[in-house]
Amino acid sequence: MSFFKKNIINLLVKKGVTFAIFRLPNSKQTNLIVQKTNGLHKTEFEDIENVDAFVVAEFRSAKTNIIKYIKADFSYKTSDDISGLTKYLKGLRNHENTAPNNQYAYLSKIEYLGKTDYIIDKLKADELHKIVISRISAMELASRLDLDSFIEKSLEKYPEAFVYLISSNETGIWTGASPELLLNKTEGHCETCAIAGTQLLSEYDKFHFWGQKELEEQQMVSGYIEKLLSELGIKDYTAKGPETISAGDIVHLKTTFKIEASALSDKLGVFIKGLHPTPAVCGLPKAAAFRMIENAESHNRELYTGFIGPWNLHGTSQLFVNLRCAKILNNKVLFYVGGGLTASSDAKAEWQETVNKTKTLLSVIENL
Repeated sequence: MSFFKKNIINLLVKKGVTFAIFRLPNSKQTNLIVQKTNGLHKTEFEDIENVDAFVVAEFRSAKTNIIKYIKADFSYKTSDDISGLTKYLKGLRNHENTAPNNQYAYLSKIEYLGKTDYIIDKLKADELHKIVISRISAMELASRLDLDSFIEKSLEKYPEAFVYLISSNETGIWTGASPELLLNKTEGHCETCAIAGTQLLSEYDKFHFWGQKELEEQQMVSGYIEKLLSELGIKDYTAKGPETISAGDIVHLKTTFKIEASALSDKLGVFIKGLHPTPAVCGLPKAAAFRMIENAESHNRELYTGFIGPWNLHGTSQLFVNLRCAKILNNKVLFYVGGGLTASSDAKAEWQETVNKTKTLLSVIENL
């Protein structure tokens, strides 16, 4: 029997325990890890090879150089016997979730269009090549979300995505279905990818066409990875793409880079730091785009466009950019969405792109 049937996720949250539940893309196996202590563990990028845990890195970790992670004091797969965990949880007090609902900044459509038009003018003046501006879209809940049902439905709907739900006193409850790999490490090679450009699957099925703006975005992201590899003196890699991939009801352009593991043997932490945040979620030049995001966005991205995933955990090391994600509060769900702006962008089209991106998790909640 699946541990979802035992209401384990709702129980873990009720007890205020730090945990992560996740499933890798195209896998049939769901994993649950639980940490006995409350606080997240921390390390620096350069020391990531010493970590064996579930990584939870914020967007601003690019500035702080700090990676956080959840240790696997308990570890289970979908059909494992969880009686030991249940017994442990029964011995804990219930935790009162006191996270405030009113500390988040929401942009109206008019405010978003005004801010986006201003930034596009800056891009036309060649101050930046690209910048990704995000916003928060809130959904009120009539009752507390059944997390076990929600994550089970998410796993069913998005088999090709990295689906997860985490909870800690430090982060609150976050969930997502990300299509974007940051890094996959195996014994023989490491793999990363450039994903950019977005359109509705229904539109792509009609015309099988990508516009100039989306093609330029994709080339910028791919070019950045190639430049990073060159700066690290890495020549042993292959690039495949761009190809069209689907993520639920939307599609993207993707180029995959495969790098010999030996070429990254003493540079892995530096390489990950160079990748994060990717131009697909930040912009180019990256440092200037990062600064503008800090000044232009009225909200804290927190885990949105950071990276997450198992690292040296049960023989698996895969990190994903935290996209198509949401933060779950007591009576509200906050969807974090963004879009890449270039000089050829249209503010109204960018607004619609962010609306489309909310549908990934929104469609699951609406069908519960």
